[in-house]
Amino acid sequence: MYAYAGKFLRIDLSKRVVREETLKEEDCRLYVGGSGFAAKIHYQAKSYEVDPLSGRNPLVIFTGPLTGTKAPSTSRVEFCARSPLTHAWGESNAGGKFANFLKYAGWDGLVIEGASEKPVYVHINENGAEIVDAGDIWGATTYDAQDAIEADLKEKRLSTAVIGPAGENLVKYASVMVDNSRFAGRTGMGAVMGSKKLKGITVSFDPENRFIPEIANPEKFEEELKGLYARIKDNFTANMFKELGTAGYVESAEMFGDLPVKYFTQGTFDAASKISGSAMAESILIANDGCLGCPIQCGRVVELEGEVMHGPEYETLASFGSLQLNESLEELVKINRMANSLGLDTISAGVTIAFAMYLTEKGVKDFGIKWEDGEAVMELLKDIAYRKGNGDMLAEGVAEIGRRLGVEGAAAHVRGLEIPMHDPRAFSSLAVAYAVNNRGACHLPHQMYNVEMGLKIKEYSIVSDDRFSNEGKGVITAKMQNFTELFNALVMCAFVPIKPTQMASLLSAATGFECNADTIYTIGERIYNLKRMYNVKAGRGKEFDRLPEIVLKPLEGGSEGNVPDVEKQLKEYYEFRGWRDGVPTQEKLKELGLEWTL
Repeated sequence: MYAYAGKFLRIDLSKRVVREETLKEEDCRLYVGGSGFAAKIHYQAKSYEVDPLSGRNPLVIFTGPLTGTKAPSTSRVEFCARSPLTHAWGESNAGGKFANFLKYAGWDGLVIEGASEKPVYVHINENGAEIVDAGDIWGATTYDAQDAIEADLKEKRLSTAVIGPAGENLVKYASVMVDNSRFAGRTGMGAVMGSKKLKGITVSFDPENRFIPEIANPEKFEEELKGLYARIKDNFTANMFKELGTAGYVESAEMFGDLPVKYFTQGTFDAASKISGSAMAESILIANDGCLGCPIQCGRVVELEGEVMHGPEYETLASFGSLQLNESLEELVKINRMANSLGLDTISAGVTIAFAMYLTEKGVKDFGIKWEDGEAVMELLKDIAYRKGNGDMLAEGVAEIGRRLGVEGAAAHVRGLEIPMHDPRAFSSLAVAYAVNNRGACHLPHQMYNVEMGLKIKEYSIVSDDRFSNEGKGVITAKMQNFTELFNALVMCAFVPIKPTQMASLLSAATGFECNADTIYTIGERIYNLKRMYNVKAGRGKEFDRLPEIVLKPLEGGSEGNVPDVEKQLKEYYEFRGWRDGVPTQEKLKELGLEWTL
């Protein structure tokens, strides 16, 4: 097959057995790669029936057909499993070098099953996989674990994916750190690794025998790449990310009312400029970086108190900044560094701690934490990672906290996944996008806020003329989801401003499969519906398609008192999708070639 390595590894940690398996061409045509492959593997394994923290829940890790090619921003890899946080479909992707290195070693992906009795890490190269004792580094932070593995293996070309203490202690929103600065943050993939006693996964390759993906139509591929690179170079958002990082959006978010403030209860934050990308650039920023082969380079490198480290992105600045009323950029940098070293998803951790502040203020339960107290937040992060004191409850996430304390309506989540730093009151289509997203409250890759701010996808008639309107939002959200599922299948960064026609042409030129804008739209719809069926089987269907009360109360500021009509949007969405009572109909599944899921 063109573009693919054509094989993946299945690793059983319980039996300590590794075997090679071959990709099926039909699966490549129907599901492309990334989370598309993972969704089918999980559905067939019936992981929706098992305890997410048991050995029966496989960790499925896949690249895509553009990985290892010259296509921009495609050194990304998907981590997929049943989520211990949501008990629904779980996926998270990360950049860095890992995806490309895995492909260079000759593998499209990994399926990791079972659980080791003792701590281990897995080392991948062109010969397969070796299961290595990790007892000496169990308990280490992510940074220390990575350093220790690199010292142990002494490989010149090595990429790592490791967990910290949070993953080891099964914090439900533990993350996976990839190559020092990239994270598979959401849905608790770090806890899945921790439950398997899997401290890390490393990949190396021999440059003299590097696998180089064969392109079906090299001339066409190069032609499409030239057009895409030119589009990236001229794109305003891509240039803003290069200059200011994702933090460049902080002040605009506050203006639109999109920046969540004081645990989603306040509409303005006067200190937005103090924690913005501009403030970082003018004070502590010393460089920017990014994933292997990415022209955007949105990552920040900062120097604080003589130490060089990676700086926080927008979601972290908002979740620990405006959401907690902390206006100290220096403290936010330290908080980001600590959360990363412990292996915690900064969105879920930030929302959970803000919830603790809110509940303390309301007198529901005293968590010993108050607004603006960055020093106390850092101590509480440690308690969460090691499940000490109040940290033990907070390690479960806001949905479980709300259930235990009888304040479910105040728990800012969808399907158990904490709401990210984009407010549905500012951009109405985010309401239905959050409510139905397969992994829960998710702002990527659909980025409906961009559509509400003027992004148009002409091929699919995706356009919004009024960010507060509810009319038509169910339809454009479903269309956008179908298109953007391809980003997690290719796997390509959602920040790439690629048009559907360009994406289809790149995929066609790389693989030799005949693709156009309609073809990839259908593939995205197929993958989206497959994940929905997974959630239905997991008992996470229509009854979970809702937003909490905390984000359905009008605020002052940029959202102008707007509250989205979730029910209206959902009705329209279901009708357009061809779902009955939130479940894909037999007719729809047959149309998409998914009748095997029944």
